Amino acid sequence: MKKLSGILFHSRWFFAVVLAVVVNTFFFLTIPVLNVLFFKNDMGRQKPRLEELTEVEVSVQEKKKTQPQKIIQKIVQPNKFKLNSMSNAARSPSNFSMDLSLARGDGAGDGVDVGAGGGMQNFVYEAGDVDEEAQALKMVNPVYPERAKKLGVAGYVKVYLVIDVYGNPTDVKVLSVDPPGYGFETEALKAIRSWKFEPAKLGHYPVAQKASKEFKFVP
Repeated sequence: MKKLSGILFHSRWFFAVVLAVVVNTFFFLTIPVLNVLFFKNDMGRQKPRLEELTEVEVSVQEKKKTQPQKIIQKIVQPNKFKLNSMSNAARSPSNFSMDLSLARGDGAGDGVDVGAGGGMQNFVYEAGDVDEEAQALKMVNPVYPERAKKLGVAGYVKVYLVIDVYGNPTDVKVLSVDPPGYGFETEALKAIRSWKFEPAKLGHYPVAQKASKEFKFVP
């Protein structure tokens, strides 16, 4: 009996060892296969996510390209000098009237040479000898003399001037004054020297022109 039980014991131990070897071999062979299968499934699941992420990145880049363009507006400012000239010309005191007269025959002769060298700017032309006559841009009214104003005396002054190629009054002189001795001519000369003109033109070039200006002082 002891011999039989020993044989059975050794037989069980042998089968246990063989079974353990078979089980270990099975797991050793199946694990790589399972890893390959699961790895492929994971790759298949991750691909759609990568594609979706790529599409989102492309759409964001396209939005950056379509930026709105900047609109630059050009603002044109008005000419302050012209506005001031128009406002000064619109002012007219009630104590005297003004009448610009660009007349022929006032001053010293026709076509007087006023400088050295040649060229049209060295001659003074009559009003009728130019293509475009000089025009007043800035007018300053003379001050009424205090003594004449207190006494209620009216006055009249006629002034001769040359408007040069830059539009400035030059060679200003009094042609006549009535009545003298009240300072009418002094105030008239001060005012006319502050005027500014658009010079006369001959053949589209600025030229000097003779002119006369009458001032009437009315109390």
